Amino acid sequence: MIADYLTGFDFSLPLIDAVNDPDIADVRSEIAALALGEGLDSGYYETQELAEAFLEAAREANAGISDLHSPARERLADILDRGSPYQRCLFDAVATLPLADAASHLVWLTELMRDRADMYRPVEAARLSTR
Repeated sequence: MIADYLTGFDFSLPLIDAVNDPDIADVRSEIAALALGEGLDSGYYETQELAEAFLEAAREANAGISDLHSPARERLADILDRGSPYQRCLFDAVATLPLADAASHLVWLTELMRDRADMYRPVEAARLSTR
């Protein structure tokens, strides 16, 4: 029975739960839905990279930095220039929010994506032990 469960283990369950949670902020449901098709590692790293860029932008805004070529703005531009459809969709989902709010939502998703990726090794080890 456990072997059957592990064979079909769905690493996207935390994301599906977030999408369907009526008590979660709409933007979080939206970005969780965007993350559903992403790989365990690539989804995590791309989310983390964008979250860190938004955190840096929020820090610059709090410090009164408005230079169009600031490090955070350059980093965001570099991320978007690479053309990752996933990162672009995430960016578009939070771009109209205050920077601190956008960063907070992306950090939340990063944690969810990290936890999702961290499940791979234990699930794979359990799969092997039940063979």
